[in-house]
Amino acid sequence: MTIYFGYGSNLDAQNWRSFCARHSADAQSMRPIGLAVLPDSELVFNYRSVLRPGGALNIRARRGQFVHGALFEVNEHGWDVLDLKESVAAGCYRRIPHMAITPGGRTVPVVTYQVTRQRTEGFVPPSNEYSEIVRRGLASFGLPSHQYEKAVVNEPADAEVEGVFVYGTLMRGEPRHRTILQHEPHELSPAHAPGRLHATVADYPMLDVQHDGDNEHVRGEFVRFPDIVPVLESLDQVEAFHGYDRRQNEYVRTLLEVDTGSGTGRLAWAYVAGDRSMMGERITSGCWRAHRAASGNAAEPLRPA
Repeated sequence: MTIYFGYGSNLDAQNWRSFCARHSADAQSMRPIGLAVLPDSELVFNYRSVLRPGGALNIRARRGQFVHGALFEVNEHGWDVLDLKESVAAGCYRRIPHMAITPGGRTVPVVTYQVTRQRTEGFVPPSNEYSEIVRRGLASFGLPSHQYEKAVVNEPADAEVEGVFVYGTLMRGEPRHRTILQHEPHELSPAHAPGRLHATVADYPMLDVQHDGDNEHVRGEFVRFPDIVPVLESLDQVEAFHGYDRRQNEYVRTLLEVDTGSGTGRLAWAYVAGDRSMMGERITSGCWRAHRAASGNAAEPLRPA
């Protein structure tokens, strides 16, 4: 099943039903199934709508940012209706494949819509009517609107996540911690995150968040930085994460809510198992340091940072 990620006017059920009624389409051809975010993306108004008096939303790449939205199950008829609504035949929007991150850090392949390059221009403010539709849609799913409000006035939204969760050779005292230190972190706190920890065929661990089951946690550290973008640029290379559009990544960058003992969960970027064939024995303690000490291994990496 191909899943659709909606981030704009299609979040509003009223607008969707009205469009379907005007075009004798079945409004039940698209059904919401959950919330998600689209990583390394941001909202922008750089498209002048053919059908609306003003701008309509688009997405563009931005490392370390993400777009809030919802996942929908869409049948074959529904895709035809979405293509019509997004003026695909007229060359306005096009379908693009992406990866979305669901609560809990799982990644799922999705299809969303992006304005074609030839249709983009400078900032085009939306009409009040369009803005009301999008705000109503966001509210209906309980999604935040601050990024949208910034896009409306052509201002970049602040990065929503300033830290990373590390649990292996990037931790304090470990061989690759120098990669962390070179970005001058503002905070480094003990933390734990949901998931299962596994050893690998090499001397570093993998965190698995794709499993079903019990409330297991992995022990590590939450590290906050003044600027998350150069940090992610470095860590993407270290962790062999080549992008959400690649089929083969050793690790995948996702979002996890971590506990630092403050009583409030903190959202952090984390690198979790991508190439699952590398996963070895399960580390039941959830602690890489304890596992390595028990096995008598020295803290020396088997691959360069």
